[in-house]
Amino acid sequence: MPCRHDIAHRSDHLHLPTLDFAQRHLLGPLTVSKASHSLQFLTVFNLSTPSSPSLSIPTMSPSWKVTFSSDFYLASGTITVDLPARKVLIIHDLTSKTYYLPRGRKDWSEPLEATAIRETYEEAGCTATLLPVPLSTRCTPPSSTSTHNPQLQKARFDPSGDVLLPNTARLTEPIALMQHPQKKNGALAIVLWYVAIGDSALPLAKETQMSDEQFEALWVGFEEGPGMMVNHAYAQVLQRGIDLALAASQMDDMDVGMNAAVACQDPPQKDSQLSSPKTSEAGSVGIVEASGTETPPSRPEMPLSPPNSL
Repeated sequence: MPCRHDIAHRSDHLHLPTLDFAQRHLLGPLTVSKASHSLQFLTVFNLSTPSSPSLSIPTMSPSWKVTFSSDFYLASGTITVDLPARKVLIIHDLTSKTYYLPRGRKDWSEPLEATAIRETYEEAGCTATLLPVPLSTRCTPPSSTSTHNPQLQKARFDPSGDVLLPNTARLTEPIALMQHPQKKNGALAIVLWYVAIGDSALPLAKETQMSDEQFEALWVGFEEGPGMMVNHAYAQVLQRGIDLALAASQMDDMDVGMNAAVACQDPPQKDSQLSSPKTSEAGSVGIVEASGTETPPSRPEMPLSPPNSL
């Protein structure tokens, strides 16, 4: 591999082919006038200087797009319903005077299901319980438990065998994916939505929100909720969650797990700990249990500046 001096000497002659957005994002600050960046790119990606004056990079297909980790974040939220009362939990943002559903970004190494439950507690003061619903999904069934899983015995798929037909199995998989640019910094927000259950008769916990949040949690009627949402995307997600929860209530096995009513209670003592979310023996297709005496873990305290190793 040429030394830094050799590349620097030839920097005026090094040129790049026309790049699409994803390729320019990959190269970042690489330019023909900055030989050090050229060397850095070649070193990191273990590339040698090509014999031709151009770097050979495969052409990106128009239907494919790459977004790197600094430009997106993953989040999740819930459509939390009280089926007997026919109510759904929504958030009123007192700053923007808008209504939407509880949601938020995932923490490091946190499962998205746990994110949805934690954010519902932090923003609304309610400890939610994921509700298995009869959705259609392209998630693949767990082959290791296929012979012992009652949900799989009931499952039916489309002719391709790839899409689970609705109303044949109740799952706690996400029912929708929402994408939009983040207002403050333009990052791509990717939000997964889960259906959950709660008890609107129980009091909501206080002082669970982040310091910059000013939210009011409300239980509203199924018919009222979608029309209150800040935009059509939220209205669609909310309506789909309500429809799936109602469909689940009409299935023969609805009594399974429905007694695990959600406790919306006062904040726990500082020394209390929450164990990892549990599932039934059916695995991810069973209801996720949440004890009324436990609450989602708080965010860990992070150092003011990241370690040098990161």
